Amino acid sequence: MASKITTNKNKQSACLADRVRLMRKRLKPTGASALLVTNPCDIRYLTGFVGDDSWAVVPMRGSKVYILSDFRFEEQIQKEAPHAVVIMRKKSLAEELAGLTKRLKADKIAVQPGYVTVSLRKALAKHLGARRILAVDDGMFAQRAVKDAGEVKAIRKALSIQQQAFRETCDFIKPGLSEYEVAAYLEYRMRALGADGVSFPSIIAADANASLPHAVPGKTKIKAGGSVLIDWGAKWGGYCSDLTRVVAVGKMRPKIREIYKIVLDAQMAAIDAIGPGKRQSDIDAVARGVIQKAGYGDRFGHSLGHGIGLDIHELPVLASKVQGVLEVGQVVTVEPGIYLPGVGGVRIEDDVLVTPKGHKVLSDLPRSLESAII
Repeated sequence: MASKITTNKNKQSACLADRVRLMRKRLKPTGASALLVTNPCDIRYLTGFVGDDSWAVVPMRGSKVYILSDFRFEEQIQKEAPHAVVIMRKKSLAEELAGLTKRLKADKIAVQPGYVTVSLRKALAKHLGARRILAVDDGMFAQRAVKDAGEVKAIRKALSIQQQAFRETCDFIKPGLSEYEVAAYLEYRMRALGADGVSFPSIIAADANASLPHAVPGKTKIKAGGSVLIDWGAKWGGYCSDLTRVVAVGKMRPKIREIYKIVLDAQMAAIDAIGPGKRQSDIDAVARGVIQKAGYGDRFGHSLGHGIGLDIHELPVLASKVQGVLEVGQVVTVEPGIYLPGVGGVRIEDDVLVTPKGHKVLSDLPRSLESAII
């Protein structure tokens, strides 16, 4: 057992080192001496450290990565990021950064502009000097879009948890329960089954509420013969999963049945079109074309899907105006929908891995019309 644990740690260490090397290679042309990483997901991706209120500093030379933190996380960092150099701060993070960069003789510090607030920018300028700060596209979002085997394994584990929780929730659902109660039970079961937490607040939308793509659970009660849209996700090992299903209690109303079939056809056609080198906009167009042909094009107003990983919304994006092609290792949601105000809505969503020969649907909950009747 000890040798297996050591092997896993060595694999993780090598994986993290590869991620840092790729990042350094990409940033070399910017002329930066070091990258300041303030986004918690990127810190986790590069170092393994899961805590907050900390920064990572990656010099462009050498092999070391530094974590600026405090006493609260000292033991945690030793366990999660044993190969990082830890600096327990006695001053503000910006002051400690200034001291570190001076010792490293790093004159140009790249920052992540999307995660630097106005107040943080002022603090950095005060302690480092404004001319030393470079706002650059570090490419981390694009790098994280391509998952390695360990990341795919974590997403699969998150999926297995959320799918089991869904099955148990379907057994729990009955007329008279509120959306609140269903959401609470579903999220409790995911936690009880081993999830780190939820990927996002669960969407439970009964009947007409399902015409709102991002409906918030409320006091509306589930009715016999009614339908419920459930959009939920689990986190495991920091990685998110994301699925949507619509279930009908006892029977499905004719209009919901009609649009369910259309949405399912659109989803299946889009999934079939996924593969490396395929245009992201073309995948969106496949699903959108099915729905438009059925006469509901104006009732599908959001993009077809998005990448998932440490964040619930990552690259790539499957949308009509998005340029770019799919790459091996990317994991995307495919989630077409039709929303009818005053009636309800249907969205069906699964998580799909882009493989060298095409794709692999990572989720395995049934999607048939028959399976939607509970």
